[in-house]
Amino acid sequence: MPLTNASLASIEDAASHSKPEEILTALSGAFGRRAAILCGMQRAGTVLCHMAASLGLAMDVLFVDTGVLHRETLATRDKLAAAHPSLRVRTLAPAATFDEQVNREGVLYLTKEGQERCCELRKTDPLRRVRGEYDVLVGALRRDEGGKRAGVRIVELDREHAVLRVHPLAATTRAELDAYVAAHAGTEAPVVINPLHRWGFTTIGCVPCTTPVRPDEEERAGRWRHLADVSYCGINPTDRESFDSRMTDAEQGRIGRGLERFAELLRPA
Repeated sequence: MPLTNASLASIEDAASHSKPEEILTALSGAFGRRAAILCGMQRAGTVLCHMAASLGLAMDVLFVDTGVLHRETLATRDKLAAAHPSLRVRTLAPAATFDEQVNREGVLYLTKEGQERCCELRKTDPLRRVRGEYDVLVGALRRDEGGKRAGVRIVELDREHAVLRVHPLAATTRAELDAYVAAHAGTEAPVVINPLHRWGFTTIGCVPCTTPVRPDEEERAGRWRHLADVSYCGINPTDRESFDSRMTDAEQGRIGRGLERFAELLRPA
């Protein structure tokens, strides 16, 4: 039977009764190194990395360097790699430099259509090029971010990249993230935090398209502030319009076998 989000209902239910650490442990047990964390070096993502490292899990961390990120974000990547040696931080990059892209296509991010093209070239394409290397991408999307993410599932299919997307922090609130970070502050292994968060950036992306956020604004108000009704880059299936892409029988079979083991490991003993 083809894999669909509907067919994942029982696993979604089991995951909804599991702690984030339990989900990470079950994923690692079921998929091994074919489960990777997708992290843009924002707080929720580095919390996920901290959890995985604290559990002793050996996982890849995929970081997309668009070529126009803040230097603080790149420094956070390097600091996280040093802090968590069990995690292999792997940097993915676009095919062209930003200057080459501008020379070829102009300054894309000034219009909505151009922004979609720019994010496609600089964020989605680098991830698309590793299709087949992983069966699971673990993300840090949370429902209390609002917008399209208000209904994010813990477990969903991403047919474009032929992977299972898993969001262990889907039900985690901002206050709970604060509590997790505070609980590990001052210890030998604190959570690595991007300093831009302390400077008013509640969400962090590329330099031209990210601004600080006022206390009375929504969490993602600082993204593409110059464009109306744009809040997402499209790298996550939850954030983009439906995308009709085929998964091969081999891809579905491999993910399906891992899902069976994942479901077994999530069941209470």
